[in-house]
Amino acid sequence: MKSATLKNALNAHGWVGLIISLPLFIVFWAGAITLFHPEIDQWAKLLYYDIDTQAKSRGETVDYNDLVEAQIAEYGILAEDRISLRFPNEKMPYLRMFFQVPVEEGDTITQAAASHQALESNGESEGQTSAPTQATEKAPAEDKKKVKKEFKDILIDPHSGEVFTDHSPFELADFLYVLHYKLHLPQGLYIVGVITLFFFVIIITGVIVQLKKIVKNFFLYRKDQKLRTQMNDMHNVVGVISLPYAIMYALTGVILNLLILVQIPSALVLYKGDLDAIAKDAGFYAHRGVAATQPQLMPNLHDFVADLERTNNAEITGLNLYGYGDKSAVFQTIGLYNQGFNHSFSRFYEVATDSYPDTMNVAEDNVFARGLSMLYAMHFANYAGTDMRIIYFVLAMLFCAMIVAGNVLWVVKRQPKNAYPKTLAFTRGATLGACLGVITATALSFFLERSLPEAISEREHLIEYVFGATLLLVTIAGFFANNLRGFIGANLLASAVLLLLTVAFEWLVFGKIMIAMITAGYPILGHVSAGLAIIAILLLAIARKVLRPKRAVDKPLDNYLGAPHEVGARIT
Repeated sequence: MKSATLKNALNAHGWVGLIISLPLFIVFWAGAITLFHPEIDQWAKLLYYDIDTQAKSRGETVDYNDLVEAQIAEYGILAEDRISLRFPNEKMPYLRMFFQVPVEEGDTITQAAASHQALESNGESEGQTSAPTQATEKAPAEDKKKVKKEFKDILIDPHSGEVFTDHSPFELADFLYVLHYKLHLPQGLYIVGVITLFFFVIIITGVIVQLKKIVKNFFLYRKDQKLRTQMNDMHNVVGVISLPYAIMYALTGVILNLLILVQIPSALVLYKGDLDAIAKDAGFYAHRGVAATQPQLMPNLHDFVADLERTNNAEITGLNLYGYGDKSAVFQTIGLYNQGFNHSFSRFYEVATDSYPDTMNVAEDNVFARGLSMLYAMHFANYAGTDMRIIYFVLAMLFCAMIVAGNVLWVVKRQPKNAYPKTLAFTRGATLGACLGVITATALSFFLERSLPEAISEREHLIEYVFGATLLLVTIAGFFANNLRGFIGANLLASAVLLLLTVAFEWLVFGKIMIAMITAGYPILGHVSAGLAIIAILLLAIARKVLRPKRAVDKPLDNYLGAPHEVGARIT
């Protein structure tokens, strides 16, 4: 390979990696935690909403029809609005029901839905997400008041029918998920897509740089050498070993986040602006509810779901109900087939005709829709068991370490020439401050998720605000810290202590309840608690290594970890 090609690849690898390093770190960090979204969600809720074990042991289940009709009567749900049911499973023992309800407002019309409604779109079983839609609709001419629609997320005991809450005070798992795929930024979905595209560039240039030594240095890690050498070896080894994983994430991330860039030119050129036609050919159908027409007797939802599961050899995970109780009623069932590679199941049923119209059910044999479903399964590791998700988690965390190591090496290499002093200073502050800030903010959020009382007003938003404030404060501190070894060690130590406090708090305060629930068949409580303790111990070990006395061979790295005004100092 020509030296010029190698040099260009190395420069591209360094600069592109430097530019996207911080958001890429956040995406991988939040994504690693999101792999265990159901477990974290259940861990947060189980101690506060106790399942009726006696009703469960008797095999009692709530009547879905009675439940839906009770909520329609209580909240006045409009026929054109969707009612969604998500059935209990081994990872979430509750029955969930969410919908929008009309609330009288002034002279404007809005449709407000919680941000996590995006997680509950029609394609939830396939791991798909869609942004909440914004719509307007006119009130009757004789009524000058407009209608605001408020989102309700109801948590229900599936055995006794007890309604625990009509909102969602435990939102940490959903918050981290949204942070993963859109960074909680306007148009964040596309920003993350662009970042993922450049991540693919980093992979290609990294392969070019390592191509000659990719076999010889496959497992090369010189632990007895200076710290800079160890970081370089770690960066290379993680990058090479995880290459298939990285390519998979880069490709699926680009496709899932930037799919609209393919849809727009296709709609404009091939379909002449006909969005319904392109959606149909792509295997997607989005049903739109209509205003009530005339009453219609509804089928028994329990029997309806059981028949579908039996005849299709599938597991139904949820129902979306449009126009329940009306002649226009349409039911959408979502779930998974019990065979094949995470083959998703989705079927639309028209109540009035007692049929499954072909115009609605366009995804079943559609190659594009099935391929996209497979990409979701690969991206979220939901095609296998917990062991595969643990592997994904470890690799994602190693990627986070590799990002930080890559930035450190980039800065250390340019320090002798005193090149780009402002860029070096900013990189050091952003790398150490912001990345550490994400870790510390996450640990604090877990502690608050467990320790804050459920009844606190705006509990879920309070945790989000604390996360953002902590990230901001630690990032700012990273730019002004004089002793960055101490700064790094202190943040890692604080994160470890917060996680240990989380585990200690839940066992001291909820210990008896936790033991009772674990023995009653909810071991995830213990699994998450043990996972937090293990991560805390690892953070303690890393903090101890960072805070150990400096060695002479680490001097180049110590220059990097010096005070801000020393960031361009020459290495001797």
